[in-house]
Amino acid sequence: MSKYKTTRKKQKILVCTAWPYVHDLPHLGNFLQILSGDAITRYYKSRGYETIYVSGSDSHGARMEYEATKRGTTPKKLVYDNHKQLKKIIEEFNVEFDNYTITHNTTHQEFVKRFYEKLEKNGYITKHEEKQVYCKDCEKFLADRFVQGTCPHCKKEGARGNQCETCGRILNPEELIKPHCCICNGKNIIQKETTHWYFNLPKIEPKIEKWFNTKKWTGTVKNYTARWFKEGLKERTITRDLKWGIQAPFKGAEKKVIYVWAEAVLGYVSAVKELYKGNRKWLKYWQEENVKQIHTIGKDNIPFHTIILPGLLSANNEKWHLPDQVLTTEFLNWEEGKKFSKTEKRGLFVGEALQILPAQYWRFYLLSNRPETRDVNFSWVELEKSINAELIGNIGNLVNRTLTLIHRHHPKGLKKPTLNAEDKKLIAKIKSTGLTIEKEIEITGSLKNALKTILELSSKTNTYFQKREPWKNEKLRENTLYTSYQIVKTLSVYLQPFTPSITKKLKKIIGKQDWNSITKLESIIKIKKPEILIKKIDVEKIKKEYEQFKKKKGKNMIRYEDFSKLEIKIGTIKKVEEVNGADKLYKITVNTGKDRVIVSGIKQEYTIKELLGKQIVVLTNLEPKKLRGIESQGMLLATEINGKAVLLQPDKNVKEGSEIC
Repeated sequence: MSKYKTTRKKQKILVCTAWPYVHDLPHLGNFLQILSGDAITRYYKSRGYETIYVSGSDSHGARMEYEATKRGTTPKKLVYDNHKQLKKIIEEFNVEFDNYTITHNTTHQEFVKRFYEKLEKNGYITKHEEKQVYCKDCEKFLADRFVQGTCPHCKKEGARGNQCETCGRILNPEELIKPHCCICNGKNIIQKETTHWYFNLPKIEPKIEKWFNTKKWTGTVKNYTARWFKEGLKERTITRDLKWGIQAPFKGAEKKVIYVWAEAVLGYVSAVKELYKGNRKWLKYWQEENVKQIHTIGKDNIPFHTIILPGLLSANNEKWHLPDQVLTTEFLNWEEGKKFSKTEKRGLFVGEALQILPAQYWRFYLLSNRPETRDVNFSWVELEKSINAELIGNIGNLVNRTLTLIHRHHPKGLKKPTLNAEDKKLIAKIKSTGLTIEKEIEITGSLKNALKTILELSSKTNTYFQKREPWKNEKLRENTLYTSYQIVKTLSVYLQPFTPSITKKLKKIIGKQDWNSITKLESIIKIKKPEILIKKIDVEKIKKEYEQFKKKKGKNMIRYEDFSKLEIKIGTIKKVEEVNGADKLYKITVNTGKDRVIVSGIKQEYTIKELLGKQIVVLTNLEPKKLRGIESQGMLLATEINGKAVLLQPDKNVKEGSEIC
């Protein structure tokens, strides 16, 4: 037992990290949670704890349907393509999950269905007739991601139907002020009657509030959660009118799916079950007391881990182990405090980051600048400082100078000299530094402070080394090099959770080390020929590469293979009809080798007479979509002049069905 009375040695450790949405690849701020979980997992494994790390790609929900619709693909293809890319990026960042899965897997889907059947049996599921947001133009209910509007709490525009990013409040779509449809961008929105199933959170509130008050939480986690309890918990809808997702198991809900928030949080459980392939050993991590469960998340996800998940597990009435430590970060924003944005091409996303700098640099920068107490802006200046001044100027400098001089002056081995008081004082800091790291990670949950403590040890050793001048001071050379080596081998262990690829290279030179070996003083030190572990970066050059990369990407360059997937043909308009109740829409029959119906919003630009007989350009392999009850089987291609649509046409008559290539 250490002086800090931290984690019990026989405890199992379960580390869970927030599941990234795979409608696209995450930005650096999102990915920081994955890196945090990996660093914590590596720390506990290095201390000898039986530890597993799980997460996965959050693949369901309205966002996936929305993005798939925009891109002319299916939700399944979209999420699996991005899941595959993300797994490769995770490997490049040296992140080692025991199971990185996806919510669209059989184990998870079956677990969720059985789980909610049990909740219904236990009396925690209610059913309500209610009015929900409905787009008359698209003729569909608009789930959270399909609708935006003004937040009813902070009055900021651009709030999504499930959460306001400005104030962090969790919302329902019908709460939005001045909502508009994200599919057609129209405002023809009404409230229409439907039926949905709810989780009776107020019924379980006393039990989870009592549990919450038994734990020691950090300020942000405590404050966010306390606000929810103070306002009083409300029933939360757990079904959605979507096609893509996990089929709701309730009678009468055959055309509904489980709302993404209500199933993704259960992924931490199903991911462990999947890891053990159904063997009951998985329950040791979820239904036994001798477990420490750690969650690494962003502050916007706090209620899901301190209220929703504990509430669901408690209502299930099995002996579930609830979270022990929820480690949050504030937001990592882009320059000048602006939020990362894919649509506005603002910020640095993980796939892009790896194209301009190797992962080992990003790991060190992100973890040493982890926004633990306040929002932090990405900074090229801080990137350069972290890498060149700290990782290389501090750590790299000490390692290189120490090992180079040992290899030069003692190629057959450096024998242990008689250590003086100054040598012993520095060596004693190995243990005290380890205790501080233990406290910061196991109790405080601060990876940033743990890394800062390691850097301070290296910095003090550099000062000691510089003062002794072993390159010319022969009298104290052996003492200096022997003592400095003790810190170098310590760094190979303490830094491993943060920069595993760098410490791996270091251990090839000095040999394998662990938490037990670093306090032992060798009778003789033997090392292999040293090599430079990491090189300095030219941040101005990197910044230019990033700007050129973004500029090129901003041109929306696509591969020839992607273009070849588009089926674009010449068609002749045969028939034009008005659509009842629609000011902008025509129902147009076009012959593109065969007749097809297309619903198009060009009524205000063209009369029926102007359109009949006109040859136009048509995208013919677009996924069919219903508008006003009419199945639209393609898209007319047009440009815009002075805000008005102008149809593209061939300059000569062309046979219907001729392909554009």
